[in-house]
Amino acid sequence: MVMPSSAEQAKQLTGNNVLILFKQNDSLSRKIADYYAQKRDVPKSQLVGIKLSKLNNSTISPSQFADIQQQIKPYLTDNIKVLLLTWHAPYRVGCMSITSAFSLGYDEKYCSHNKKNLSGCHVTANSPFFNAKPQQLWQSDSIRLSMMLSGRRFEDAKELIDRGIKADNSQPNGEAYLVRTQDAQRSTRWRMFKKFADIWPEQKGINIHYIDDHLRINGTSIKDKNNILFYLTGYTQVPDIKTNHYLPGAIADHLTSTGGAGISSQGQMKAFRWLEAGVTGSYGTVIEPCNYPQKFPNAQILIPSYVDGDTLIEAYWKSVQQPGEGLFVGEPLACPWCH
Repeated sequence: MVMPSSAEQAKQLTGNNVLILFKQNDSLSRKIADYYAQKRDVPKSQLVGIKLSKLNNSTISPSQFADIQQQIKPYLTDNIKVLLLTWHAPYRVGCMSITSAFSLGYDEKYCSHNKKNLSGCHVTANSPFFNAKPQQLWQSDSIRLSMMLSGRRFEDAKELIDRGIKADNSQPNGEAYLVRTQDAQRSTRWRMFKKFADIWPEQKGINIHYIDDHLRINGTSIKDKNNILFYLTGYTQVPDIKTNHYLPGAIADHLTSTGGAGISSQGQMKAFRWLEAGVTGSYGTVIEPCNYPQKFPNAQILIPSYVDGDTLIEAYWKSVQQPGEGLFVGEPLACPWCH
C-alpha cells in the first residue's frame, strides 16, 4: 500500500498556524488577542501589534494597507496559514474587505467598482481557494486565510471563542435552514438552496430544511428552533434570530448589501448580530456587491466541506467564489467534525 506524501495529506489547522493581529493602543483588541492565544495555544511570538494612524476608521487606503503588510511580513513564516484580526474597524481596504485584502492581496480585480467599472453591477475575479481540495492550503505558500474576531464587549468575543473550542470534534446532530424569503433581490441563492436540499441525503445527522416563502406576504421568520447548525437566508434584517438555539460551531449569514460593514446597529443587519445570537461564524459584504450569488457562501460547498472535517475558516472560504468584497467573521479553528 502506497501512503500519500506529507504534501498530499490534508492537515488540521491548530494554534501554531495562526498569526493574531491586534491594534496597538486598543485595549479591547489586545485583550481578545491574548485570550484567543491562551485558549488556542497560539505561541506568543505569533501575536503582532499593528500600528494604525487612526484606530477607528472603517476604511483604510491601499497605501495604508501596504504599510500594514510590511509590518507583518517578518512574521509570515511557512507555518502561518491563518490571519486572525481582533478588531472590528477597519473592516475595509479601498474597495475590498480587509479579510480578503489580507488573503488575496489588494487588487481591484476583486472589486465590482474599480477604475474600469466606476458604476453599475459587475462580477469580480474568482478566489484561488474557491472549492479547493483540502491539501491546497498546505501546498501553497501564497494562501493564507483571514478572519475577523471581535465584539462590542470583551464578553461577546470570549463567548464566541469558547463556542468555537466547544465545537471541536463534537460530531453534532442538528438542523440546516436554507431560506428563500419574499425579498427577491436578496434571495438569489434560492436555486442553490433548493438543489442542495433535493440531492443531499441526511448525513452525519444534518437535516436540511429548504423553506420557500417567496409568496408569503407577512415575511419569513425562523423562530424558536433548536440545534441549528446552518442558517442561510436573504434579508436586510433577519427577524427573531435570538429566539433560536445554535449549536457550537454553527454558521449563519444573510445576503444583503452591507452586512459586513462594521459592528453598529445602524442600517442593514450586520454579520456580528449572528455572532451575538450564538452563531460561531458569519459573512457579509462591506460595499455594494449587487446580488450575485457567487459573492456569497454556497451551501453546496459550505456544508459538505464543514461536515467532512474542515475548520470553519476553510469551509467558509472554500464556499465563496468571489469574496473580494466580503468579510469573514467568527472563530476560525472551530471544527465540529474533525477526524
